[in-house]
Amino acid sequence: MSMMLAMVKIGASPGKRQEILDILLSVKGPTLAAPGCRACSIYEEYGADQTIAYVELWQSPAEMYRHIRSTLYSRILEAMELSASNPEISFHMILRTEGMELIENLRSTSTT
Repeated sequence: MSMMLAMVKIGASPGKRQEILDILLSVKGPTLAAPGCRACSIYEEYGADQTIAYVELWQSPAEMYRHIRSTLYSRILEAMELSASNPEISFHMILRTEGMELIENLRSTSTT
């Protein structure tokens, strides 16, 4: 079965940044407690680009779809509505995951 990764990027204006973060932080705990949620993280870019990234990892598409239909997800949509620019949202189906062994294999066969 494939896992699902959901990523939302929100352009935060200085006046709305904290409000967006507060909303996403209020969603993080309940999302992590939801069946099938493997991870839920919030990231901020610093500098001129005040982008906030909200990332969820789900055990299966069905569990992520259930979450998107939930009332809790309306809070994420609320945060997206506060974006200074069009928010970006993407969903990725993960068919295979590799770790350090991939780096070791690729670097041991490197031609450089």
